[in-house]
Amino acid sequence: MLLKAIQKAGRTAFELPQKLLSYAFGNSLNPLGYLGSLTIFFLWIVLISGIWITIFFHTSVVGAFESVEYMTVDQWYLGGVMRSLHRYASDAAIVTLVLHILKEFSFERYRSARWFSWVTGVPLLWLIIPLGITGYWLVWDQLALYVALTSSEMLDALPIFTDPMARNFLTVDSLSDRFFTLLAFTHIVGLPIFLVFAIWIHVFRINRPKVNPPRKLMVGALLAMLVLSIVYPALSQGKADPSLVPQSLALDWYYLLVYPLLNYWPPATVWVLLIGFSLLICIAPWLPPARKPAVVEVDLENCNGCERCVEDCPFGAVEMAPRSDGTKYASEAVVIADLCLSCGICVGACPTATPFRKRAALSPGIDLPDQSIATVREMVTAATLNLEGNRRLLVFACEGSHAPEKFIDAETAVVSLTCMAQLPPAFVDWVLSRDHADGVVLQGCPHGDCQYRLGAKWTEQRMSRERDPQLRKRVDTEKLALLWTEPWSDFPATGKAIAAFRDTLAAPAEKVSTRLTPRKHRLRPLGVALAWSLFAVSSVLFTVWPRFSQLTEGNAIISLSFSHAGQRRQACHKLSQEELNKLAPNMRNPFDCPRERYPIHVSFSVDGQVLYNENVLPSGLWDDGESTVYHRIELPAGSHKLSIGMSDSGRQQGFDFSGQTELTLAAGQQAVVEFDNLQKTFIFR
Repeated sequence: MLLKAIQKAGRTAFELPQKLLSYAFGNSLNPLGYLGSLTIFFLWIVLISGIWITIFFHTSVVGAFESVEYMTVDQWYLGGVMRSLHRYASDAAIVTLVLHILKEFSFERYRSARWFSWVTGVPLLWLIIPLGITGYWLVWDQLALYVALTSSEMLDALPIFTDPMARNFLTVDSLSDRFFTLLAFTHIVGLPIFLVFAIWIHVFRINRPKVNPPRKLMVGALLAMLVLSIVYPALSQGKADPSLVPQSLALDWYYLLVYPLLNYWPPATVWVLLIGFSLLICIAPWLPPARKPAVVEVDLENCNGCERCVEDCPFGAVEMAPRSDGTKYASEAVVIADLCLSCGICVGACPTATPFRKRAALSPGIDLPDQSIATVREMVTAATLNLEGNRRLLVFACEGSHAPEKFIDAETAVVSLTCMAQLPPAFVDWVLSRDHADGVVLQGCPHGDCQYRLGAKWTEQRMSRERDPQLRKRVDTEKLALLWTEPWSDFPATGKAIAAFRDTLAAPAEKVSTRLTPRKHRLRPLGVALAWSLFAVSSVLFTVWPRFSQLTEGNAIISLSFSHAGQRRQACHKLSQEELNKLAPNMRNPFDCPRERYPIHVSFSVDGQVLYNENVLPSGLWDDGESTVYHRIELPAGSHKLSIGMSDSGRQQGFDFSGQTELTLAAGQQAVVEFDNLQKTFIFR
């Protein structure tokens, strides 16, 4: 019940934007119907603009920031615009991606046979987010330093590296140009290759996927990003300086949403949150298990192998195979049960699904067991039997329609279908020619956003005689209304559209012809401009607001960062000549040294108060590696007495090494405490 309530709230939230965007763009160009393909289009913009930026980018510690600044400031007319376009298209891709996920979830388009596309979308998130994060990293400004340090702390929580990566970003000397070369390769080549492959897998089982949005939407999206890039260019946030901790950062919340959590939670907890959320998304299609409707069945006696069902199936659930019944036809339709959603679109495509058949049983070449064509014919006959007046309407409604039963009255009958494309065009001819009704209304999913992807499109093309099976030419199309197309989509509500259509049935012929002349939706320039403007604002708003403070105002940070190998637990034993002779010549080391080392004990105090006191275990499977200390402490700015001690011999009292100093910290300053293994002394800087 909770899941249904959440999904209903989601559908309600999408309803108003869908109406407004349909009014501005028309149903066929409603951006909410192309969220997935718009995401891919924005990624193309990111790729192309990224190639331009790469030409002038220097992969070095010093050159990274300077080259980006040169493009942004000195070459703003082209370089700066391209950098901003790269940045904002990346954020726009996240906006459309999140809306795409929320919409598919709200309209329950992730269960049953659709689970594959839903589950394979999770790796896309795990590729797109790191792709954006590494992009921020490459700029090497103060935000990049924060991203680098925080990302490294998260990676250090995984059992992968023995030496913490985060230590490389605490001082200027610890970072090399080679690292930037590796990072640039990962961002420019490595992750994009895997992303393209993941997108291909994501749409692999979808027939006719919307990989590219309509050209008008592409032009509008590109212009919106270009205008945004010119009006509000993306800027760096000061050159990265490890000795400083910015009090406030313009954090990109689209990509760095979980990063502030590390101020309050340990990295391991954040990983549990991310992995747990990803697993929850993956198992969502089976929470709870969905009822599997009966899949369509093929009747070989009436199947002539025309392949129309294969062409029209949105999910690739029907394919052709060599004929198995020995008839003259070369092939037959075969249903892949695991991919079938029982939408009935293939039934509407079958030329043998005609209600005019009387001499033989109405059994088409492919049919739905739960709602056969014969059953639909009986439903129509029963529903229209008692209709009265000369403006009788028969409304065919799909499962995505809004409460069609409320329109039933003395002049109106309703027949509910799974999908509107389940209805063969011959039924419209049959209803009108057999005088079951004076007009036929097809009430599909609102705004043409078909629950089964292509149902509205195929229905529209069949009824307009553009796709087989076509509506017969003898049918008067003025007696047919498709509520998701013009002119009826212009009405604010379904009830008003039905009433307006009913009025045309009793109007003079010339008036009907004038009112129902087919026309394309005219874009409302003001509405289109406003929609793209709001989208541009949404793409940039959460990249600068709210600002994030990683450090309490007036405070500074001291970082303990060093590695040291504890002494061996057992002394080395010198082998005798007899013992050496028993060994292979290449293994005759005169000393046998046990590998296991003591952990190191570190105690750090500030103004006499112990703030860090830990036993740090050695790394390695055999406990024979170095012990690594990495810990950050926030302190009030001002003068402090620092004292640190370390023992590496397993002693219970005292320290083997110690150091102390008095240090004056400015607000926002970062000081580092290191250990010089050559000089055997602590360094404060």
